[in-house]
Amino acid sequence: MEGSKLIINRDIITEAAAMAFADPNLQIPDRYDRSGEVPAGEVVVADDDESYDLPVVDMARLLDPEHREAEVAWLCSACRSWGFFQLINHGVDEAVIQKMKDNTVHFFELPLEDKNAVAVCPDGGIEGFGHHFRTSADKLDWAENLIVETQPIERRKLEFWPSNPPTFRSLLHSCLILSPFYSSSSSSLV
Repeated sequence: MEGSKLIINRDIITEAAAMAFADPNLQIPDRYDRSGEVPAGEVVVADDDESYDLPVVDMARLLDPEHREAEVAWLCSACRSWGFFQLINHGVDEAVIQKMKDNTVHFFELPLEDKNAVAVCPDGGIEGFGHHFRTSADKLDWAENLIVETQPIERRKLEFWPSNPPTFRSLLHSCLILSPFYSSSSSSLV
């Protein structure tokens, strides 16, 4: 392993893993236990009431030459410190976003067999339904996730875009069309 880089792989979620996720009384199996990864005494929560201030990145500032440099620095900091952020002023209608959230919830409520219709490929790709693990520690995420590549258009692998729920693909496509980063070279969805 080079420096602090971790090699991340994807794995298919089995029926046994799905049942374990659903059991609130089950002790986390060793393959998922990462309790030793947080040094003893290190603070994990932001304050006593466990609320967090999620980093917010402003798309309008990213696109504005006067504010771009500062916003890019903030974006980099959010990615390094948190690993994610909330994007505002992106141009996607809130109603479309809510429908996409509803479709995502619907997807994750489906039976495992239906979700595995878009399961990660065993050949080492990252797209599809599954979970992550680090090869150095061979620890799996205690979570299900779905990864789809959206940009650039020519790299999309629609076989990993769920067709259940039936509106998932069209809503995701709508979100992309409304994005300022959308490439209009192809706007069709198979």
